[in-house]
Amino acid sequence: MRKIAALGALAALAGALSLPSPSLAAPREAPELEVYDIFFRKVNDYGVQLVDWQGYLANPSVELTVRAPRVPGITYPLKVDLHAKHTSRLMLNLPSELTATGATKSFTLTGPYDREVVRLAIHSKQGAGSDELHQWVMRTTDATGARRTQTMPIRVQQDEKTPLRPTIPIEFDYRYDTITGYFSDPGVRKAAEQAVKNWFAFFDLEPFDTVPAGDEVNRLPGNDWQNEVEASNAKPYNGMYVFFRGIQTPYSTGYPTVNGKFHTRNGEPTPYHRSTTMILEYDEQLMKLFTSLKDEDWYKTDLGRYIDVQGLVMHEYGHAVAFHSDWAGMRRYVESRGGDGQDVVDYQGYPVPLDTSYHVPGDEPYWDRLSGQNGGWRHHFPVRRWELTKLTLLIAENAGWKLNRDLTPFLKPSIETASLPEAKSGAAYDQRLKAKGGVPFYDWQVVRGALPEGLTLDRFTGTITGTPAKAGSSTFTVQLRDYDKLSAPVTREYTVSVGG
Repeated sequence: MRKIAALGALAALAGALSLPSPSLAAPREAPELEVYDIFFRKVNDYGVQLVDWQGYLANPSVELTVRAPRVPGITYPLKVDLHAKHTSRLMLNLPSELTATGATKSFTLTGPYDREVVRLAIHSKQGAGSDELHQWVMRTTDATGARRTQTMPIRVQQDEKTPLRPTIPIEFDYRYDTITGYFSDPGVRKAAEQAVKNWFAFFDLEPFDTVPAGDEVNRLPGNDWQNEVEASNAKPYNGMYVFFRGIQTPYSTGYPTVNGKFHTRNGEPTPYHRSTTMILEYDEQLMKLFTSLKDEDWYKTDLGRYIDVQGLVMHEYGHAVAFHSDWAGMRRYVESRGGDGQDVVDYQGYPVPLDTSYHVPGDEPYWDRLSGQNGGWRHHFPVRRWELTKLTLLIAENAGWKLNRDLTPFLKPSIETASLPEAKSGAAYDQRLKAKGGVPFYDWQVVRGALPEGLTLDRFTGTITGTPAKAGSSTFTVQLRDYDKLSAPVTREYTVSVGG
């Protein structure tokens, strides 16, 4: 009896060990969320792609939709915490936060048909750059406390971003900064000069006829725009001459010099004023200067407490270089409420009027539609540094400036691959179609005809791969769409011959 009882106890113990213990079972996870782009592609595995355009201006954002799979057993609500990770230059649409390691954002999905539209963008990098790889981290917590973490890559294309410099010389004159001495600070001076250069880097200009020393006469205001002083150029120049002066009240701004003289080229008159002025003013009691030019520092700016010199000058100097009634073309643009700015209408989809102070209105729908910014106080993204936008430059063109249309912000999407090489039956084939222009994160599809049997086209990369099954010839049409909802698709026809 004792032996039988012992054997029974051992059998019971073995049975218990073979069954999963509730305390040792794998914890239940929250559902795996799905992320779709504007082409209804599920991007969880591939990730997303951003672009850092040439020059220093607000980059396009990509729009993504986050939702839960429509399967039974999900316990709502689902709390989602996003982190666009690895660089402070990444931004998520409001409400969101900027941090040294990237942007963060939280939202809640309340049911199976709820979804969240998320915009993702990256702040521009000054000068040249190489392609970047960052990470999208998404942490989901369901109503029971179960969790799941998902990641996907964020690629930033910078392969065409090269240093841009003004094509005309720019002379800066600080001799008249006698009231506040703001520009005696090397950081202020460097940030201000860079902001001015960022404007002229987009203009396609040649040097003008030389203006003799002392020939360009201007009048600079004092505090409260009283007690003006007469100024003139200290030396000859054949580009743009910029007077800087700090005052104490009431505001910062810029303006072109109106003295009846315009630049000439080979003796022929041009529509360009020969000099401009930038007046810098800020409340020293309420705000401090922020002058870092490091792009990883831009997020530190707080417009309620710090004056970002580069951003402030970039905005206010815009009045000197274009957004001012002293530019005849801008007067016409304002009088027409943007109706005669055809390039603006083509880009934005509708006229963009300026208000009475020659600003782009601060409310939608007048923000730059690709970047979601307008150079003012309200954007889709957290407000930090005032930036140039593509819309701003297209409007500035009405003042008479010629934009460099070869720069990536102004290129229309196009398929660059002219033809495809022959394939061989039974041999691996790998060819990537190339494109440029528009807003990359392209969508590739075959819209007519068919690829040779055995080959497929990757919608994300434009790569044709596989192993052809048999000899023959196939003609097909490939369609390219860029990440601009208003862009027209472009197509190209190819023929691939498969040899025996």
